[in-house]
Amino acid sequence: MQTEKKARFKVPHVYVILFSVIIIGAICTYIIPAGEFERIEQDGRTIVVPGSYHEIPENRTTILNVFESIHKGMIATAPLIFYIFIVGGAFGILRATGAIEGAVHSMAKKIAGREQLLIPVLMTFFALSGAMLGLAEETIPYITILIPLAVLIGFDSMVGTAIVLLGTSAGFTAAFMNPFTVGIAQGIAELPIFSGMYLRIIFFVIFLTVSIWYVMRYANKIKKEPKGKCYVR
Repeated sequence: MQTEKKARFKVPHVYVILFSVIIIGAICTYIIPAGEFERIEQDGRTIVVPGSYHEIPENRTTILNVFESIHKGMIATAPLIFYIFIVGGAFGILRATGAIEGAVHSMAKKIAGREQLLIPVLMTFFALSGAMLGLAEETIPYITILIPLAVLIGFDSMVGTAIVLLGTSAGFTAAFMNPFTVGIAQGIAELPIFSGMYLRIIFFVIFLTVSIWYVMRYANKIKKEPKGKCYVR
């Protein structure tokens, strides 16, 4: 019974975690001495002046300030919040309507006899999802769709898994328009949103090309020698 009780522990809801962070931050205002750096505006950005740190009068957070901080923070970052809502809603619609699953099966029918084309097409799709929509672990359920499809056209389960995981990872790593990593970080740093995109697109092409080459190389070995599984060379 004790083992079952321990196994039932669940991670608190995300709202509970976020509110706990706010409370911890408020408590820290009573413990950590108040201080700040001098800041100047340069090229449209507010930057810190090195060596200018100095203590300031205490400004402890009250209970009212804790609750005010939530809507004040949402007002300050409203453009980014709504962009994330739109991206998340768009992906939710795709999932709810089955558009992604339908597209996968439709492509599989159209490239009959040219099965290897499925690898670069699908990996590019998942890579763009990771780079533009910020999808990562959300794509894991599609492995259950791609594995039977890969086996059906003469590959193995590793190919179906790699199409999703490597494709998504290549896109998420380059992240030329990822709102959850690049967008939030650049907003905090007061940089133009998605600035430096061209460099990240170059990395996107490199990462995706190498990933596609690796998966296709493995798929060719499986096609030529179906009994051989899980090549690593």
